[in-house]
Amino acid sequence: MKYFFSLFIGLFFLSVNAQNYMDLMRMSYANTPLNDFNNNEGQTRLEELGLELNFPIVLNKKATLLSGITASSDNLKFDSNVSGYTSLYSIRFLLGLNQIYSDKWSGTYVLLPKIASDLNKISKEDFQLGFLSLFTYSKRVNLKYKIGLYVNTEKYGPLAVPLFGLYYKSLDKKFETNLTLPGRADINYQLFGKTNFGVNFQGFNSSYNLNKPIYDGSGNYIVKSSNELFAYLRFQLGKSIYLKTNAGYSISRTYKIFDNKDKVNLALSSIYFGDSRSQLNTNFEKGIIFKLELIYRFDFK
Repeated sequence: MKYFFSLFIGLFFLSVNAQNYMDLMRMSYANTPLNDFNNNEGQTRLEELGLELNFPIVLNKKATLLSGITASSDNLKFDSNVSGYTSLYSIRFLLGLNQIYSDKWSGTYVLLPKIASDLNKISKEDFQLGFLSLFTYSKRVNLKYKIGLYVNTEKYGPLAVPLFGLYYKSLDKKFETNLTLPGRADINYQLFGKTNFGVNFQGFNSSYNLNKPIYDGSGNYIVKSSNELFAYLRFQLGKSIYLKTNAGYSISRTYKIFDNKDKVNLALSSIYFGDSRSQLNTNFEKGIIFKLELIYRFDFK
């Protein structure tokens, strides 16, 4: 079991941790009150569902096979001029390897094929392919640094995101910090026995194919971009079951629709090179987000 503890790197969407537990399952539901469109015509509600399953397999003392699946759906109106709600779906498969090189260094390499669309039908335009590489340096048992790169074939063009982060847990095991920037940051403190209070930042940038176009042209795709800040309470309901209640605010949030012919040369994180695209829809305003998460966690202790 001690080798399993050393080898495991937990994954939540693109977050990689160096911790003494792993989340085998995570389910989430998020909802926002009605959001006004920026042209002051109409409103939309946003509902999000998420599911994550992880299946790591220890191969030997220095190698662990990583496998899993994440699925999500977003339901909302994309424009005040469009009647009815549309759902976007994402199904991502995970297959990778965590390799221990020394007492200080380990590396994680993950292939991330994905289907992302409205799923009105399945076409080759729905498929994307991503890859994540991340190296972890163990400064101390309770302090680890991370550096890596994530790349993906988004609908708008190639995306590359450099990753930097750290994991720290205080010696009394009450304070925990987990950063994988620019996408994720989590800081939490154990208030008492089975309750933690924390602050969490999540940054998203993903794209979806629309098999049923909303606007005329050569077809449409959607780019979701969101930066969300949450405060949360996490309750341990049983030996392995946790409930996490989140209340937050979208610092920025857009679902932009573009014509399929509109592309960029390269996206480096949130910086777009060769971007001359014209957005077809109207954005809605930022707002409050309420989120519930149910977690099945395995603790190596």
